[in-house]
Amino acid sequence: MKSFFLGNGFQDIVDMNDIAEPQFTSSWGVSDEDLFIQADKELSYLAQQQRPFFSLIFTSSNHDPFDIPENKVVLDAVGTNEHVKRDLAIKYADMALGQFIERAKHSEYWQDTVFLIVADHDVRVYGREPVPIKSFHIPGVILNSPFDGIQDDRLVSQIDLPVTLLSLAGIEAATPMTGFDRTKHYPVERALMQYYDNFAYLENDKAVVLMPGQRASYWSYNKASKTQTSLSTGNKLVTLKNKALAHALYITMAYQKRLYQLPQPK
Repeated sequence: MKSFFLGNGFQDIVDMNDIAEPQFTSSWGVSDEDLFIQADKELSYLAQQQRPFFSLIFTSSNHDPFDIPENKVVLDAVGTNEHVKRDLAIKYADMALGQFIERAKHSEYWQDTVFLIVADHDVRVYGREPVPIKSFHIPGVILNSPFDGIQDDRLVSQIDLPVTLLSLAGIEAATPMTGFDRTKHYPVERALMQYYDNFAYLENDKAVVLMPGQRASYWSYNKASKTQTSLSTGNKLVTLKNKALAHALYITMAYQKRLYQLPQPK
């Protein structure tokens, strides 16, 4: 992960080797509590520098094998739940995050910082479909913005979030990002999903899935019931396929050829 972040523009990495005497360490690293305590220290230091900053906190407690400190959280009702470790890890991750937010609210960096909390995927992606769309319905919360207390029911993709953050921070600049600024409204709602080698492009309630060496498949998706139904090919769906292909090819090509870099000012 360190090499990935450094290779994508991050300038400083604080990992488990920088955390003095963590209370718990698992195969993924230190616990979320240790991570957030260190994050608060780092953000407090950055705030003291009196200049804008961007920081990413990458948590891992809520991830297989779901190793967390003992006796931190308990489940209200266990019963015959076969996913006790997973559910405990979810509750622990939520607890640690809540503690961090409360700590941040009393810090000097809270007032001038926009916070985004988002997952990467559902706890378990599964289904008979080539891309089970329901498993990519994830939470996203923005704190300290003009939209506090507002629930946005639009279809949003992860690629929209950095663009939206820049807008909320008052930054107007050209970027190579293809996401939508969600402080604005667009005639089309769409989301991108990757499931192993399969790529899904969902636009409004229709989706196309691209699979290596196979024909594209088309689907109708019901957001309310989280069900998807196979569709036959039609002219409008072929247009949808071309959009999906353009997104998939551009992402790879732009990264490999570094087309995403903006021209340097003269």
